[in-house]
Amino acid sequence: MLNQSGTRNLVIFTIVSSLWGVVFGLIGPFYVVHVEKLSGGMEKLGIAFSIMIICQSAASYLAGRFSDRLGRRPFLLLTAYIDAIVLFLYTVIHDTACLYMLQALLGITNGVSETISVSLLADLTSKSGRGKEIGRFRALVSLTSAMGLALSGYMAKSYGINFLFYMASFIVVLSTALLFLIKEKKR
Repeated sequence: MLNQSGTRNLVIFTIVSSLWGVVFGLIGPFYVVHVEKLSGGMEKLGIAFSIMIICQSAASYLAGRFSDRLGRRPFLLLTAYIDAIVLFLYTVIHDTACLYMLQALLGITNGVSETISVSLLADLTSKSGRGKEIGRFRALVSLTSAMGLALSGYMAKSYGINFLFYMASFIVVLSTALLFLIKEKKR
């Protein structure tokens, strides 16, 4: 059973992750379309995504090692704010080299945030009920992501793809502030 502080932290993390689920659901389908347009062709699209995955792989390992010593919250805060900036920058770049740099940066932040999120989730759940708590967490985040996906086409048609990136960036910045409410144990 989680103590009151652990339950509070889990609720905060679930709310933030659910908001991020909506955001990334909103831009998800259009992110690929936008990257394809910026890359200048299908062959370069594959390179753009492979750059992201290579950087994600390297960052995952390092994030896990350092978060054990430094805590999870600082890494989540940093990667979320960088993601907000990167989402905004996708709307202002116009050449393949800049796209590749953003893809590398997004790969790093994805690798860090995925590793840290899993680690934090393990920290915030009780050993005896971990499967149930993580299942509930993943279900809620997936449902909010589906809501974002369902709305994305209508919003893109009404406001344009760039608007989705601007809004996503803004929501990530605002929702990340909630992470300051999570209290971590000293390491």
